[in-house]
Amino acid sequence: MRKQSAGHLVVQSLETCGVDTVFGIPGLHTLHIYDGLLQSALRVVTARHEQGAGFMADGYARSTGRVGVALVISGPGLTNILTPMGQAFADAVPLLVISSQVPRAFLAGKSGFLHELRNSTIMVASVAKESRRIHAAEEIPCAVAQAMRTALSGRPGPVHLEIPLDVLGTEIDDVSSFAWPGFTASGRDPKTAPPGVRDLFVPLGPPPSETDLATVISLLRNASTPMLLAGGGSVTAAPEIETLSERLGAPVVTTTAGKGLLPEKHPLSLGTRLHFPSVRNAVEEADVLLAVGTELAPADLWEAPLRPKGHLIRIDTDPSALSRNLPAHVSLEGNARDVLRRLLADLHVSRPPRSEEVKTLLQNSQNELAAVTRMGTALPFMLDMLRGLRRGLPDEGLLVMDMTGPAYVALSEFPVFSPRSFLHPVGFGTLGYALPAAVGAKLAALDRPVCVFSGDGGFQFTLPELAVACQEKLSLPVVIWDNGGYGEIRRNQEARHPGEYLGVDLLGPDLRLLAASYGISGVAVSSGAELAEAVAAALGREMPTLIRVDAGREV
Repeated sequence: MRKQSAGHLVVQSLETCGVDTVFGIPGLHTLHIYDGLLQSALRVVTARHEQGAGFMADGYARSTGRVGVALVISGPGLTNILTPMGQAFADAVPLLVISSQVPRAFLAGKSGFLHELRNSTIMVASVAKESRRIHAAEEIPCAVAQAMRTALSGRPGPVHLEIPLDVLGTEIDDVSSFAWPGFTASGRDPKTAPPGVRDLFVPLGPPPSETDLATVISLLRNASTPMLLAGGGSVTAAPEIETLSERLGAPVVTTTAGKGLLPEKHPLSLGTRLHFPSVRNAVEEADVLLAVGTELAPADLWEAPLRPKGHLIRIDTDPSALSRNLPAHVSLEGNARDVLRRLLADLHVSRPPRSEEVKTLLQNSQNELAAVTRMGTALPFMLDMLRGLRRGLPDEGLLVMDMTGPAYVALSEFPVFSPRSFLHPVGFGTLGYALPAAVGAKLAALDRPVCVFSGDGGFQFTLPELAVACQEKLSLPVVIWDNGGYGEIRRNQEARHPGEYLGVDLLGPDLRLLAASYGISGVAVSSGAELAEAVAAALGREMPTLIRVDAGREV
């Protein structure tokens, strides 16, 4: 029987916190952890690059609301995962990244030790809520539990723990003696926790003041043209958003992270259209604007500041967000679901739905679509393909989109009907996100239809992760919008200096041959109808399917 080490304690601590899947790449400096994983029921998914592991953890987290966990080595492993951490930090996605570190005796200076990286926690802190080093084996259970809590509390985000190699190798006679009963992700009983863990159960901030609640209720009760703006911080409050909207008869606009909070076939849903002039004007003209779980970030506003003329009410679990970007007339700190339930308990109104206003705004936004997206002659083809994709993907399906031209059109033109059904890397804007994130999302719920939509340029950033989808035998349509390079950048170069391009035309692989090399299906489509059929067929296979859309050389 293998001796147990602090690496086993890391695994036990993850299990105790309710983790079921870890993504990563094993290395010499993490073998103690992988020894523990050999004896664990945790699913271990091996990425082809640490960036892929980070995006897989991100897709797992976005689609479930649980913490995505990644394991990497120090040095290059940690630097490779910084980009996914930056994406998660920008988009408030809870991750836990655990990395190794050189032995404590070599931390002081440049020694030439394998995978040495000086000041690693300082470096990671720029893309994490917290980055800390564990100095002794006995710290591990509390550190992991605290990291999980930090990742999920307030504004969610990534947390980093690093463990020196000699700490990971510390031999432990009985790892189970470090466990504490009653501590799980779903049910935490601080009375059974050791003293060092009890501090983790401090309440997460006071409830909103009765005075502020009364002010908000009064404003909503007396509003004539209220509007709701829902962001990613309200994805757990979809039923409450819908109830409040219907009581007030108020239209709902969502950010990208909030897309689907109110089903986009609901008569009060304006979808993700805050960047359309007609919708923006209606939001700014509202006499009361209730913004729930959103930073009102420039990325969501397409860098045009929001200027509401009426009362702005903000609800957010992160107190610092309540005054960020745009100060509120009154703000309520707390979990969106809890705060909205408290409001609904005392807000007894019944207003007629402003569904005709919504219809008019939707029609106006259609008229503005070409000017807003600036897709030129490619727009009709994009719309046809997105409609085909919607027909091929079941209503409950999840679409993961990369940073590609059709994604910007899909924000408004690809309807979704539930939260966590449209994943898109908004704030950091990372190319190559879609494929590995979809792998993570699919592994989180194997029975849920998941589809990838990526440009050929972005696809080549993380193409090797297709092997993971094949190895895991995932039913995953991978739609590649092939325009011969970086089409969005090419369009911008055309606007700046017509006919002159640099660095945007790329040689890509033959996708049929690539698919064949992995032993999977590869097809090409040229219309929305063909795409609908291809996606539906792909969902019926037990392996990934590459679907190429020949978009031509867009300018």
